[in-house]
Amino acid sequence: MNPPLEWQQTLHGTVAELPFFFERLEAWADDNGVPMPLASSFGLMLDELLTNVAMHGYSGQGGLVEVHVRFDAPARLQAVLRDHGRAFDPTTLAAPDVGASLDDRDIGGLGVHFVQRLADRFEYRRDGEVNEVTVSRCLPAAGATQSR
Repeated sequence: MNPPLEWQQTLHGTVAELPFFFERLEAWADDNGVPMPLASSFGLMLDELLTNVAMHGYSGQGGLVEVHVRFDAPARLQAVLRDHGRAFDPTTLAAPDVGASLDDRDIGGLGVHFVQRLADRFEYRRDGEVNEVTVSRCLPAAGATQSR
């Protein structure tokens, strides 16, 4: 069994830096044999979470965000995101009514719902003045069916 591979980045908590962050994440994933379907779906989850930190946690003004990604070969990625933005537990959001028409839906919450549906693990904790979100995703074994 191989030890997990890890990658860490410190961000400034802005939306503008995210394209470059995801280029680096993709290169790291490619260099370390992360299956593309796993890397792609995991990147979508991180994009939603990091955009929320930048736009809502830091109100578009930026702030420290630490991202620690771990790959457990052959098919599991996990990330721990830490920020000093306002306290917000995304795991407590009620699921949006995806059956309602666009005119009848409340604004917001669809992205977090998407993350909740994709993630195998989605946890939040507040550590002093720090938000910490842990999210992971595994690819099912070949031939397995997903319960989601």
